[in-house]
Amino acid sequence: MPTVLRLNKQWIAALVIITLILVSSFFFSGRQAQPPAIPLPIVEIESYWPSPVERAVCKPKIYVYEASKDFQVPESVQDGRCDESNYNSEIILHRQLTDPNSNINKLYVTKNPEEATFFYIPFFGSCYLYNCWSKNEWKWTERCDVDELYVDPMMNMVINEYPYWNKTQGRTHIMVHPMDQTFTYYKHNELFQPAVFLKTVGDKRRKWMHRHRYHRDIVIPSATRLIHHLRYNPEDYVTTEGHPKTGTRTIFALFQGCCTTVGPEDEYSNGIRSLFHKTFAKYPGYEIGDVITDLEYADKLAHAKYGLSPMGWTLDTTRIWEFMAFGVVPVVIADGIIEPFEFDVDWDSFVVRVRRDEVHRLDEILRGIDDKTYEYKRRKLWEYGRRVGLEMDAWHFIVRELCRIQGINQPENLQLGY
Repeated sequence: MPTVLRLNKQWIAALVIITLILVSSFFFSGRQAQPPAIPLPIVEIESYWPSPVERAVCKPKIYVYEASKDFQVPESVQDGRCDESNYNSEIILHRQLTDPNSNINKLYVTKNPEEATFFYIPFFGSCYLYNCWSKNEWKWTERCDVDELYVDPMMNMVINEYPYWNKTQGRTHIMVHPMDQTFTYYKHNELFQPAVFLKTVGDKRRKWMHRHRYHRDIVIPSATRLIHHLRYNPEDYVTTEGHPKTGTRTIFALFQGCCTTVGPEDEYSNGIRSLFHKTFAKYPGYEIGDVITDLEYADKLAHAKYGLSPMGWTLDTTRIWEFMAFGVVPVVIADGIIEPFEFDVDWDSFVVRVRRDEVHRLDEILRGIDDKTYEYKRRKLWEYGRRVGLEMDAWHFIVRELCRIQGINQPENLQLGY
């Protein structure tokens, strides 16, 4: 056979093979490479959800009762023992309302109860109990006569010394219950049941429905030791854009907390933390350990990419608020949680959710998030999500919920400047 003919056959065979490879590649890939899609145009603001926080549903007036020093928790206790508590949201929110220099006070508070839309009861039951437990060797069943010495006189003042409770049977009154068991800590809680409760525990599970009054309670952020007690400023550690001031976010996933001995079938955390300490602690890029110093923890927060937020005894955790403050994308592992202000906050834009039955795939799930999706969540968290915290826009979100509960729809621009 001539050499030229032999070469032609070889070329033909090679072309056939290449063609077959290309054709099969096309069919197996399912599609050809396409040009990138063009982002949708911006439309008028009312078509978007969530709407900007400064576009209020209504702008009500809130009257704040002043409790007698005869039964109110002393300010020395509020500023001392209770300031260290993660239940301190009740005092933080109250002081934002009563501080004449606060923007919250200027926007919402009135000294004339006759023009008030809502009435705030300065009930610091969590502070009362936390102080009680600290004096009784942290015996959680101790109550120190909280009903007789605190609940009863507080509600007697509100119901019998003022006319406003009885005008609406208490429906326009607000009080905070930030502890895990919320209002069930108090034997005489029937006295304040008509009021709107602000609480840090939101739970969709039937098991705890007696602690959450659906469509009547408002879930709020928790206080944290790092931010609200020690007064750490995240911007000492990260830039105004949310990036570490030194280095980069080299910690892939961070978790510092108890309990190293929890088992897969334990009630605490539904066994989730057993995988953290026994499995993921060995993975590269994971920083998982027990409690560490505050300074070391703050430094780790500034250099973490994802923050693991599993449930403990309840679905909520103060850890998530530390992550958000430092620009760490939270990984929420708490099936059935009701996050604060879900009508107004797009939580899924800045958190990652992993269900309990998928926790064993945690690394696979997180590694599967591409850089653009992570950066979108990180940016949304820094520019928008962290404003949900107690120290920022919490009262604006609370007010939006109160307006809806009372069926008030009178939009107004709060002129917040962002």
